[in-house]
Amino acid sequence: ADLTLFDPAAIIDRATFEAPTQPAAGIEMVMVNGELALDAGKPTGARPGRALRRAD
Repeated sequence: ADLTLFDPAAIIDRATFEAPTQPAAGIEMVMVNGELALDAGKPTGARPGRALRRAD
């Protein structure tokens, strides 16, 4: 399962036209396939997911 833990009162979009890839602030933890991908707002380096592509 994939889970995202965040505080709705603290989440804020930091992306701008000059820096569109800035991540949102206020996301505390993200788990992908049961592994932590983001912990305490920082990437863990784990890359447990995979891209899904449409088959022709």
